[in-house]
Amino acid sequence: MLTHRLSLLACMTSMLVIAPPLTVRAATTGSPTTNTTEVTTSTIMLNPADYRTSIPAEAFAKTKPGEWVSPEVKPAFPFDELIYAWNAPLPDGQGFRIHLQVTFSPGDQSPWLYAGFWGAVKDPVTSRSKPVFDRGEVDMDWLKMKERALSYRFKVVEASTAPLTVLPSLSVITTDNNPSREVAALALNSETTAALTPPILDLPFRRQMNSKGVVTPNRCQSAALATALQYFGNEVPLENIVGRIHDPEYNYPGLWPRIVAAASEFGCDSTIGRFRDWDAVKAALARNEVILCSIRMKEGECKDPPYGKMGNHIVALNGLTDDGRVIVTDSFLAKSGRGYRCQWHQEDFERIWMKTKQGVAMVILPPKGATRKTISELPAFPTGREPITGDDH
Repeated sequence: MLTHRLSLLACMTSMLVIAPPLTVRAATTGSPTTNTTEVTTSTIMLNPADYRTSIPAEAFAKTKPGEWVSPEVKPAFPFDELIYAWNAPLPDGQGFRIHLQVTFSPGDQSPWLYAGFWGAVKDPVTSRSKPVFDRGEVDMDWLKMKERALSYRFKVVEASTAPLTVLPSLSVITTDNNPSREVAALALNSETTAALTPPILDLPFRRQMNSKGVVTPNRCQSAALATALQYFGNEVPLENIVGRIHDPEYNYPGLWPRIVAAASEFGCDSTIGRFRDWDAVKAALARNEVILCSIRMKEGECKDPPYGKMGNHIVALNGLTDDGRVIVTDSFLAKSGRGYRCQWHQEDFERIWMKTKQGVAMVILPPKGATRKTISELPAFPTGREPITGDDH
């Protein structure tokens, strides 16, 4: 029984509150990463430093009827950004809301900030506004702050008529956007080992179209997840995914945590990710993981792009080649036929993903027994192609 199981775990929580990173990772898992470019012996150009943590469902402690709070997690270094996602395959009729709180110093905490909902909630809100406080805001699914925080915790609140019997597990990434040399050195203690020859995954093309043949524009998130699920052997009608990913409170077609949560509903555990370099990408591909990349492109900033410009968009990453090409599956490029094994120059895709969107991705993990399907041959890069300028759904 959930209540009994959590009450047994409550005694663990005191050991985890504001604990050093190694102690926190006894109940959660975390690792820091960053990139540096050595310029001189005294000057280092630093990229943002990220710290990844997992909070298992059993780490939440029941604090009152219908409410559970996670341990307070203290990353290895302070942070000014936080992104998150959850896995929570819920029985029919169950639902929850989730809230986030950060601590800046002992006794100095943010209010509980709304972070989303999942499942069947009994009190849906229309026209929800972003939670704002004096030092930042939750931009729907992305905590952005003007001051670094030291730690964070989450609260799950039962929001359905039916009792909540399943709690979420969370993946969380905190970021210091302007790390000191000391933070950079600490983050570099954790390095990614890249595959020497990363695979190019043979991902199927899924159009933004429902099972009745009706095009449903602006559902790139759902189509990208459909591509990943079908690659792993589960062909799901687009409308079944859209209904889970769309957030009716913000009236937004695909928040990051909902994409991850929807994947778990269809049998694939998933995480929120941030990729700052290609070695990390290669390592994920070698593990047969499908990376759903969050991109945005301004007109004129890329060489030989498939379209003239693009707002916030999600594509599935097939892989990259030794000669500097990135291959993606892009559901927008349907009528032109360009979306299947679509090619980008690597430096351009790095710009619109790792730089513009800071490498944010939803990483769809292979279910047990999944086989890896790869591409062995590709045509030459389509140099000089005319960018698509209109609707290509």
